[in-house]
Amino acid sequence: MSAIKSKIPNGKQGECVNTVYLVDDDKIMLDDFHLKRGLFRACGFEICGSETNPVNALEEIRAMRPDAVLSDLKMPGLSGIELLEALRRDNIVLYFVIISAYNEFKDVRNFFHEYDGFDYILKPLSNRNLSDLLTKIAAKLKGAQTVSIKKETASHELNAVLKYIHEYPAVNHTLESLGAKCSLNPNSVGNLFAKHLNTTFVAYLTTLRMEKATELLRDTDMTVKAVAINCGYTDYFYFARVFSKTYNKTPTEYRKAAIDEKQKT
Repeated sequence: MSAIKSKIPNGKQGECVNTVYLVDDDKIMLDDFHLKRGLFRACGFEICGSETNPVNALEEIRAMRPDAVLSDLKMPGLSGIELLEALRRDNIVLYFVIISAYNEFKDVRNFFHEYDGFDYILKPLSNRNLSDLLTKIAAKLKGAQTVSIKKETASHELNAVLKYIHEYPAVNHTLESLGAKCSLNPNSVGNLFAKHLNTTFVAYLTTLRMEKATELLRDTDMTVKAVAINCGYTDYFYFARVFSKTYNKTPTEYRKAAIDEKQKT
């Protein structure tokens, strides 16, 4: 089936501050979402793209880096869980929602505990449910920079994980790689972050990398691209986008403001 493409319109700045990508092998489902574009916008989201082929969707999501993805579960070529798994391996930070007609325990458990999924909703999806979902994601995005960075907790197991990622923040960490490094089950690693830090592994790592980025921008003469690489981002444009969303300034603007502040003192 062919893809349904969409572009963000040239509206007033700030009308739609978040982006969402849609994946479903049922074209009728995607058509229905596009008909509800006004509801998405009312909740602060713009549909930045959609695709009936999940393999193509993976490549577009990697390139577009939306804030959220709404995906079907069972699709030919790549399931929703497999799509999320691929994105997590790439350390792509976004809110991932499964919207499915199936409610299988194994799929739901893996989605939340192994791959750090955001929500799992059954079809059919009412306008009220869609609005509630988008509002919840928007609230999470707005509060994403409130994650507290800690080096030690009451958990010896989590402390070992934190020590490693603080020493090597630029490594392409995953729950699986950290579990192997610290002799823990990958599910346990994710649960430790939720239990002791009230956050997800991905959110914690992103905040840690952003704090390192501010230090490098303030205290070194590294190029912004070099700062991005040293913080674990090979894609400069994605790094700049995450940084801007966190601090409401581009990396260059942040560095200029830091230099101006130093000159005042």
